[in-house]
Amino acid sequence: MDRKPLESMSLEELWRLHTVVNDVLAEKLAAKKQELERRLELLNREGKAPH
Repeated sequence: MDRKPLESMSLEELWRLHTVVNDVLAEKLAAKKQELERRLELLNREGKAPH
């Protein structure tokens, strides 16, 4: 995708940019959620370990 000022982009270009940004953010959010769930599971296991 070309780098140019948003003001000079057509509606179609802006929408394409929106979908790309949305997809990237969705992937990052899913990866972060998976990592946090993994860490929470580790913490839960540690909390249930006999002392």
